[in-house]
Amino acid sequence: MTDTFAELVLGDELVTAFISRQEIMCLAEEAFSVFTDERLDELGLNPESFTEAYQQPGLFVFGSWFDISDREAFDLENLSLGCVDWRNFVVNVLVAEGEPVDRARCIASQISVEGLRDVVRDAMVIDTGEGFGEAQDEVASALVACYLNEPSTSVS
Repeated sequence: MTDTFAELVLGDELVTAFISRQEIMCLAEEAFSVFTDERLDELGLNPESFTEAYQQPGLFVFGSWFDISDREAFDLENLSLGCVDWRNFVVNVLVAEGEPVDRARCIASQISVEGLRDVVRDAMVIDTGEGFGEAQDEVASALVACYLNEPSTSVS
């Protein structure tokens, strides 16, 4: 499973634009430790089913394809928080969407740990269809605060 995960994710330019190879390898090595072999069988989670799920647009999330428990989802979120610099992920996404890097860093710095957990949940567990999951409102508030706190430039 680890090899399948790494191969699929490292081959996905959308993901590698925002998450480093080292972070992806950490996720690949850790993600499946949440499940026992028996649980993987029960879920039907194997290299073939994972590949099929990953290739479906919007379904690269365990909870949208596999019936994982709330506890398993929580454990996946914790592993992911330990593997990926999610503040940097937010910065990279915002910069890709056209935000200046300084404002993107400001926004990311204002997102709470629970907000980062929401970002992880959206990226790995349950796709909400929102850019940052349930943290979307928190990100929007941070955007406004960072925009309002920027020194204004005057035109002479």
